[in-house]
Amino acid sequence: MHKTGCLMCGKEQENDTLLRLLFSDDPICGECRSQWQKHRKREMLDDIPMEALWQYNGAFSSCLLQFKELHDEALKDVFLYPFVNRLRHRYRGYTLLLMPSSREKQEERGFSHLKEMFECLHLPMLEPFIKESSRVQKALGRKGRMEMEHSILRRKEIELPKKILLVDDVCTTGSTLRGALHTLKKEDHTVRILTAAIVSDPHAALSSGVMKD
Repeated sequence: MHKTGCLMCGKEQENDTLLRLLFSDDPICGECRSQWQKHRKREMLDDIPMEALWQYNGAFSSCLLQFKELHDEALKDVFLYPFVNRLRHRYRGYTLLLMPSSREKQEERGFSHLKEMFECLHLPMLEPFIKESSRVQKALGRKGRMEMEHSILRRKEIELPKKILLVDDVCTTGSTLRGALHTLKKEDHTVRILTAAIVSDPHAALSSGVMKD
């Protein structure tokens, strides 16, 4: 009997059958995973189709905090599981454009959390965007969040392909994604958006402390 430990709660998972050995490779246990809620609604950000995998809730938030802020890089494959095969097929031919973190956050973490989160898709990636502001969204009012859209700049020296997939960890208000969209000539590209999670009530979430850097 082979046992592996859940990366969140630490409990051992018993892979005691051939079927479970072959297919039960989720890095977290069934009890922890059951607290994650799949997002099943079709979304649009402005006029761009957007796919969100999970509802942003306490379980997702705790895992993301442990990954991003506590630098637990072992959790990198947790967020896209069990969607990987479907996403690889759906977005074949696309290049992932990673949403930017502030320079302060990048230096503090010492690693690109989005690159690690999405590398399991085995699709090409680019980091063409720069975020000028280091303010977090929960500290901003509506006007401030709208202004934040214009703090996203694009590196003109990076040539973008025809088919691009904007990716982020959490869509709260959509201001970062809209900022990235503002830098693009959308008629020159086929654009789609993929986020690991989405916040159902952005105003309530921001007032209760959901942070986006």
